[in-house]
Amino acid sequence: MKASYTAISILAASLLLAAQPAVAGRSAEDGIHIEKCSARGGSSFAIITDSETYGACREELHAYRDVLEQEGLATYIAHSEWKSPDQIKALIARLYAGKPALEGVVFVGDVPIVMVREAQHMTTAFKMNEQEWPIFESSMASDRFYDDFDLRFDFICRDSLRSDVFYYRLSEKGAQHLDPDIYSARMKVPATMDGDKHAIMRAYLRKVVDAHRNPGVLDRMRYFAGRGYNSDCLTLWRQKPLAFRESFPYCFSTADGNSFLNFRQQPGMKYRLLEDLERKGTDFFMFSEHGAPEIQYISPTSVAENLDECVDLLKRRIASMYRKYRGTEDEEAFIHEALDSLFHIGREMLSDSSLTVLAGRDSAAAADADIFLDDIKGIRSNPRIIVFNACYNGSFHREEGYVAGCHVFGEGDCVVAQGNTVNVLQDKWEDKLIGYLSIGERVGMWQRENPYLESHLIGDPTFRFLPHDEAEARILAELHSQLISRKCDTGYWLSCLDSDMPVLRSAGVSHLAKIGKKEFSDRIFRVFLKDKSPVVRLHALNALAAYGDANFKKAVELGLNDGFEPVVRTSCSLAMASGDSALLPALEKAASLTHMMRVCDMVAPRAISVISGEKAGRLTATVSDSSAPARRRINAMRNFRNDRSIAAVEPLLAVAGSPEEDENIRKIACEVLGWYVLSDAAPDIVKELRTIAKTQKKTLPESVRKEIEKTVKRLTNI
Repeated sequence: MKASYTAISILAASLLLAAQPAVAGRSAEDGIHIEKCSARGGSSFAIITDSETYGACREELHAYRDVLEQEGLATYIAHSEWKSPDQIKALIARLYAGKPALEGVVFVGDVPIVMVREAQHMTTAFKMNEQEWPIFESSMASDRFYDDFDLRFDFICRDSLRSDVFYYRLSEKGAQHLDPDIYSARMKVPATMDGDKHAIMRAYLRKVVDAHRNPGVLDRMRYFAGRGYNSDCLTLWRQKPLAFRESFPYCFSTADGNSFLNFRQQPGMKYRLLEDLERKGTDFFMFSEHGAPEIQYISPTSVAENLDECVDLLKRRIASMYRKYRGTEDEEAFIHEALDSLFHIGREMLSDSSLTVLAGRDSAAAADADIFLDDIKGIRSNPRIIVFNACYNGSFHREEGYVAGCHVFGEGDCVVAQGNTVNVLQDKWEDKLIGYLSIGERVGMWQRENPYLESHLIGDPTFRFLPHDEAEARILAELHSQLISRKCDTGYWLSCLDSDMPVLRSAGVSHLAKIGKKEFSDRIFRVFLKDKSPVVRLHALNALAAYGDANFKKAVELGLNDGFEPVVRTSCSLAMASGDSALLPALEKAASLTHMMRVCDMVAPRAISVISGEKAGRLTATVSDSSAPARRRINAMRNFRNDRSIAAVEPLLAVAGSPEEDENIRKIACEVLGWYVLSDAAPDIVKELRTIAKTQKKTLPESVRKEIEKTVKRLTNI
């Protein structure tokens, strides 16, 4: 199906561009100027920019192109005063159809931004109600519009205030799963950075060129776990070195090669991190934390280490709560309960002068706890690659600035970061196949293997480290060739399973699952059972989810008692998604054996509750109650996007198929059923929805018909 969708996309692009000039030329008629590749290579790359940025940074853009072509990556430069994202997408598709094969693109400067709607199933956690929130806030900035050719989109409108922002809905006519054909990245200077944006871009491009001319091996890494992330699971943090030792083996050959930091280690951890970011020679830095566009949340502000600090913290919290009641009829009651009855603290602490002092201490505590844009602009971020496994840190579409951009476009050595444009799941699989980077694969090729709607590279996607030896260089060349060609080379991926390198065995099981032949299930299951690498076994477990067969169920059952926390965590989530009651005994055992600070302390009981139907009763009653307010019913239905209880399937199908129901409620019921991808109920859902579409063909509302088509594709992996 991938090949046919892509062929259709390329055909459409060819028709759109039929009247345009050859790639080698320029066109004044359509305003798109394309500079051809000046060197041949095994694959190609495109730099796409706006005319103003091109004029201001022409010399540096050419230097960037030249250094890439010296590496054997044939590079185009295209610039225009872009009128719409569709122009750019058509151009990319045409370049992809040519030779050498296009492997990636980078958008430099003010290139149109696509905000996607009706595609929340392609994100990890973003579930904002699109009907109740403003369109800008409830849409997702995503360059999957440009790099995944199987997706189809319907244009909605251009933003009334931001001329560079365009809104599209994910169409039912295309794929409903992400599988990008190329990689992409953004080079966009944050608006809040000091100085002229073109001068900053020129300096950055010179830094990138220097990084390509002076590459090194990946042998120094840092990892940080911030407050509240992964539910503060110390077991998960403690086992991170096991995973990274396999992905980045050379980082463990010296004492300074790796560091695994945790917010609990010291007060003011923020300042330790800022110092570490400025250390020269660090190759890779990953932050797992909570985040906002302009903040990296590092440490809690409510830490007290002695009696005086405890009293001060208590006063600050009371003062903060008091501000909510001040001037209301409940003010005196709050003062009496909090100060006179409970803590016996004098009322003078609520005087105007005292409140001002306490508010100042709160602000100081917040400033010492977290990393803000001004902090980033005050340092030189020197790791070559920074990964922000955090919400919103990659929000390149925000005018108030964004964290990843300030690190990348600052004066340090950082050339590329990964970040997210919206919120993300705490337990997102953030380091899948990250070992690609260690053997010298381009960061863009790694990013392409981790497709989420919200995940983006900021900076240079072509950056890569050197292989550590000639043998690794040969392995990289063969892997890169396979990834570029996108051929279903069964023999190559099977051979990877016998490799001594965990990253190749991980890639092997992942790509065999993509090919999807049933006979591979047994082979992947044997890998899960016998491979000594916990990382490879995690890849095998996730690969088996694509089959949903007896091997998958057995792997989940065994995984619930695994010694590697990510396998246990993933098994809990997969068991919950399947809805299989036969897994309840294993889940109950896992829940009984867990101890403090493990993620599965919460995930296992939740899975038990979902599978047993404990949480579904009240909600399904609301779903079925046609007399209940629409908003209440919609909220009840949306609850089953996360907690996909099989007990909710029948009520949701009843709503979806009822001509008496409101059209919007029917549409939402169909959309919620699309989240049951791994559920045992998926075949029945597909059968019933197809029956509804067929029997009500003449009367079915168009929005419901479209949602049924999207859901069927999701559940049948099309």
